[in-house]
Amino acid sequence: MSAPSHRRSPAPEGSGAAPVAGPTAPPQWACRRPTARGFTLIEVAVAITLLSLTMTFLYQILFNTIRSRDALREGLEAPKIDNAVLDTILKDFRFLYYRAGQFPADSGFWGRNTSVSQMDRVDFLTSRTSRVAELEEATQASGSSPLVEVGYAGKRSEPNEPGGRWFSLYRREAYFPDDDPTDGGMFDLIYDKVRRFDLRYFAAAEERAKDDSGLDEWDSKVLHKVPAAIELILEYDVREPLKNEPNAQGRVKRIILLNPSRSLPPDTGAMGMTPGMG
Repeated sequence: MSAPSHRRSPAPEGSGAAPVAGPTAPPQWACRRPTARGFTLIEVAVAITLLSLTMTFLYQILFNTIRSRDALREGLEAPKIDNAVLDTILKDFRFLYYRAGQFPADSGFWGRNTSVSQMDRVDFLTSRTSRVAELEEATQASGSSPLVEVGYAGKRSEPNEPGGRWFSLYRREAYFPDDDPTDGGMFDLIYDKVRRFDLRYFAAAEERAKDDSGLDEWDSKVLHKVPAAIELILEYDVREPLKNEPNAQGRVKRIILLNPSRSLPPDTGAMGMTPGMG
């Protein structure tokens, strides 16, 4: 069956009417649908680049803010650590007690190097009033003691533990002195991020040479006296150091002048003495 024709029908003769047009096909441009236009590869690459630059800029701002906050915190924390650690050490040395002949072989003070690198040890007697020592058979802390054994020693953290690069500084205290006042007692942690705890001992000025740099060890059993001064160097960290931060974040150097028995009557016995002001 043939398709219908769209030819115009001729008008009747003599009617004077215009010829009637039949149905016609629409133009081709009217049948086209608008197509969706996507992003080109160049536009996507530019957008990703701008996003990366923005994120990098924001990350840098955040990183600098955190670093400034940490630096401010370290500046506030370091003096607190100095005061907390040194206050305890200086008070113990301030009330150092020693009397030749009171203990076997004139024991009572022993400062020495140890197998723990960068961490010296010192043990001595102090008349500072004890507030933390406990009796071995007691169930609660004792009130006071006129004379106690104290000491400072370091222990290295395990390499596989967090902070394995550091040392822990401990304070030793024995409530009652015995025949060897440089051993025994209980150890309490003072600080756990120590890099160096170094002590050097000096005799009195009239007993040493002008260029004397001090001694690494001092044993009252050998020298039959205590040093006149101690040089203390303490290096520590406040936080985990950065990769490009090899040096310690805190360093303190103090010269401690010793005056044995300054808080005790010179003729008072070991167990019948007046307590020092701790």
